[in-house]
Amino acid sequence: MDLGLNGKRAIILGGSRGIGWYTAKLLAAEGCSVALCARDADGVNQAIEALRKDTAGNHFGAAANLADGEATRGFVSKAIAELGGLDLLIHNASGFDSIGDEEGWARSFQVDVMAGVRAVEQALPALKESDAASITFIGSMASKYYFRRRNSYGAAKAAMRAYANELAQNFGRDGIRCNVVSPGAVHFPGGSWDNVKNAQPDFYRNVEKAIPLGRLGTGEELARIIGFVASPAGLWINSTHIAADGGQVAAVD
Repeated sequence: MDLGLNGKRAIILGGSRGIGWYTAKLLAAEGCSVALCARDADGVNQAIEALRKDTAGNHFGAAANLADGEATRGFVSKAIAELGGLDLLIHNASGFDSIGDEEGWARSFQVDVMAGVRAVEQALPALKESDAASITFIGSMASKYYFRRRNSYGAAKAAMRAYANELAQNFGRDGIRCNVVSPGAVHFPGGSWDNVKNAQPDFYRNVEKAIPLGRLGTGEELARIIGFVASPAGLWINSTHIAADGGQVAAVD
């Protein structure tokens, strides 16, 4: 299937590692020019070097602290200028609060929620000029299911689901779609579930057994889902929450 991504331009917030990186590689391989950011400048530089080595797009990267409003707006503005416009905006970054104290709640609000809001507002003029505009937020199944935790992560992801619906309803007439893709447990080298696998192998195996497909998802699998939803091939997917968890959450949305 042709995703219609050749020549398109994409921004990924939080794109130097993990699901964001796998998505960046897929989009670049499909012919997109990709701009990505993360806090770690070395990681960003390595990611951009890899994209430039393996693909032909006009790729751009910069370090940015997405908890900072000016840094977020500045990156999006610079990325649009470097790419010569924008078609796909993907917000993958998270504050990853695992404790639930006030610092964690504040970090989740700034990174998971406000970075997305600020990026969208900065990108809207360019997206309105695109003939294939989409906004995709990377959520979490923690936004609809209780995973025995008491922190801000699920609440922040749930807020983004409501925000995505508002964007889709407001800007659909401008040709801008907005959706949320929510992964369940995903394993990739160096990721949080890789750490769990090494530190708590019994717990990891129990999680695997609880998933109907018998394993965790992979970064490549999530990237394919995100790429399809964000691409022109997913044109009629709008204002939608896509569960991408292999059936891990045994519930009807």
